[in-house]
Amino acid sequence: MVKFMATSPLLFATRSSAAELAAFTPTEALPDVSLQTIGLPAGTQIPVASNHEYWELYPTADTLSIERIERLPTGVGLRFTLAGSNFPLTKLTVEAEGDATVATKGRSFTIRFAKEVSLVAQTQRVDLHGYTADGQKSPPYFLNLQYNSNAQDAAAGRTMFSRIGVRHTNLQLAYSFVDDWIIENPTTADREYAQERWGNLAAQDAPPYQQARAITRRLIEEFEPRRGTPSDAMDGLHPFRQYERLLAEQDRCWCANMVEIMSLALNALDIPCRLVRMRHTYFNAEPGQPGKDFELMLAGGHTIAEVYDKTLGQWIFIDPTLRRLGIRDAAGEYLNFFEIHLQVNQPHRAIGLTLDAYDPVTKTDSVETFAESAIHDNVAHFARREQRFYYFKRG
Repeated sequence: MVKFMATSPLLFATRSSAAELAAFTPTEALPDVSLQTIGLPAGTQIPVASNHEYWELYPTADTLSIERIERLPTGVGLRFTLAGSNFPLTKLTVEAEGDATVATKGRSFTIRFAKEVSLVAQTQRVDLHGYTADGQKSPPYFLNLQYNSNAQDAAAGRTMFSRIGVRHTNLQLAYSFVDDWIIENPTTADREYAQERWGNLAAQDAPPYQQARAITRRLIEEFEPRRGTPSDAMDGLHPFRQYERLLAEQDRCWCANMVEIMSLALNALDIPCRLVRMRHTYFNAEPGQPGKDFELMLAGGHTIAEVYDKTLGQWIFIDPTLRRLGIRDAAGEYLNFFEIHLQVNQPHRAIGLTLDAYDPVTKTDSVETFAESAIHDNVAHFARREQRFYYFKRG
């Protein structure tokens, strides 16, 4: 099952269990007991924001990361379960040093502090490697924890909870994985088709993003004379069948068709790619209702692609519709579309944006500033503050 997650600019929708668009809320209001110490009523609600929504939408492909953390049923202890990105983890080996007992089982390890009441902090370090079923070994990882019993605070006249703190680690908490956002599942036939059509356009040892650029250039050239409004026959059609209709001059294509074709082509060649749709319909049309039979769109609909480059550890924007192979910031770093959205809406930062353009007629690349780009108004519109973005995720 595929579900989609939608976000407003900067403000993320809370997820529901169903594959539906959740209500847009700026933040989740949560009580904070610390308010009681500064004279505010105990029931005061404050807006609480977290960065985890961004990292869920833009995960990195770490060899190992923390999939979940659970409390042990009794005592002061935790179970950490790890998972791998393109690393089929089956077991862990650990070396432990400190005040706790450590045990491993499969992809998990547990840490239990025996002294639940103590007047001194207790620490534990765990060094670990992961292994696949065929013996492949992961890079080294470590985790440093510190346990503070509330007895320490009580001795100072302070009422607190006992707490375990993560002091230092090179393990990331995985809110999602790169593969979660790759909704295509290329068949053997898809892979053979893509290899025949586009497999020789880029060096196999080139970074994924550079391979994607080479293939996108060819697709832009093929899309160019076939741009226009597609017929209903293109809706829901397999992307490569859409492509064949275009080559046969049976139909036209717009942004969604272009990106669907490109995304499947890249994923069939093992280049991680996903589509991101955007549109902000403030009022939906209600057919047959006088005064309500039209839509109000605060930002127009568009579809772009983002390629995950494992060598850079990031998602990078590509838009075959606007004939742009990437957008860079003032430091020359390629951006994902959410980062582009932020900078476009801050004029002092937008000045530093440069766009990698491709001309399908002359078959040449060029670099242009955002201010001077022929597509400045298009990008400014699609990336405007009021836009909503739709991300598709495997259920």
